[in-house]
Amino acid sequence: MEWYTAFSLLMASFFVLVLLGVPVVFAFFGTNVVFLAYFMGPPGFELLIDSVYGSLSVFVLLPITMFILQGEILFRTGLVTKMIDALDCWLGAVPGRLALLAVGSGTILASLSGASIGTTAMLTRTLAPAMQERGYSTKMSVGPLLGSGGLAVMMPHSALGVILAVIAGVSVGKLLIAIIIPGFLLALGYVVYIVWVCAFDPAEAPKYTAKFIPLGERLVLTVKYVIPLTVLIVAMIAVIFLGVATPTEAASLGTFASFALAAIYGRLTWTATRDAMFSTLKISVMVLAILAASQAFTQLLAYTGSAQKLVQVAGALPVPPIWVIILMHFVTLLLGGPIGGIPLIMMTIPIFLPVVKALGYDPIWFCTAMLLNVELAQITPPFGILLYVVRGIMTKTSMGEITRAAIPIIVIQLIVMALLIGIPPLSLWLPGFMNR
Repeated sequence: MEWYTAFSLLMASFFVLVLLGVPVVFAFFGTNVVFLAYFMGPPGFELLIDSVYGSLSVFVLLPITMFILQGEILFRTGLVTKMIDALDCWLGAVPGRLALLAVGSGTILASLSGASIGTTAMLTRTLAPAMQERGYSTKMSVGPLLGSGGLAVMMPHSALGVILAVIAGVSVGKLLIAIIIPGFLLALGYVVYIVWVCAFDPAEAPKYTAKFIPLGERLVLTVKYVIPLTVLIVAMIAVIFLGVATPTEAASLGTFASFALAAIYGRLTWTATRDAMFSTLKISVMVLAILAASQAFTQLLAYTGSAQKLVQVAGALPVPPIWVIILMHFVTLLLGGPIGGIPLIMMTIPIFLPVVKALGYDPIWFCTAMLLNVELAQITPPFGILLYVVRGIMTKTSMGEITRAAIPIIVIQLIVMALLIGIPPLSLWLPGFMNR
């Protein structure tokens, strides 16, 4: 069988199963089992078993579970809500106060949890009712919530970043450090957008009289709830950046510190711990199962010669290499909504990365832009998952209104994407210091 026929059958089979409503992990395993049996016979099943064991018995996967558990315990114990309240008391009568609070809170929460769906849901539940009550337009409420929630993909505790690094075979620590500047560029873009809109159309986010809180009380709240979590974030990033600890060790210490903080504040209840553990278990099993399936998929591509042939075809295209990279990102954005972030990475990275290396580009640079593209896909209509997360909570807001509110955020992310592709040092400068 020709390589392009095998490749087309592999991809088409997976897409058909997903479109039929088969869960992604079963679609992956089903495709793998059928084609391994067809191409290799009984030895293919032995290869599948070895692939599952080999892909999961990797120490660098541990940060995924640790990052998820850290975010869950901080959410379930209410420490995140307390932190948001503490940040809120400093904003006073600033125009677009709650929208700016969403960005600030989203940036910190993203650094703590690494899970965009959970962060978006938390911010929407916490801030959306207050925004609606105070007359914020849909654009000025939903937009910042979507953008800030999605920041979890582009902050150093990104669980998706760990998955991408493992599949791509690049340093987990370097990729987590590489996304810091792009992540803050996104947050800065959201702040500029909010300030701009509020300056030229104050009706989008009407001012309101906030409850006066004495300076002393504000300082106490900040010291009590904001500083400890901020120190936790900075410490985890610092030990990875300085090479003091691996991402796995940093994630484990951060999770332990989260439990310790919850206990110190008297919020580490049995119910909160149980709920956090069960939620972490469900998410981790799903993620690791897809990871296991992806390894066999990669080997199938290699066995059929598809990966090697695609590299040759891409290298022979009569266009500048950067256009090949742009085409890859366009395909990622096109497929990211209906497929989802993790399965998309599983399918595309084994195909794209050999081409990226063959064209002479840095894999860390490409993976950083890939993560941003996955975040963009999560809010791009009509399939963006975060659109439906917000819709599920803001039931009185139509999907059309939510979609229109997402457009400015999409534009901001496209601008940052263009900067990342056009200026590689934005993602490579910080990791460069880790080599010294």
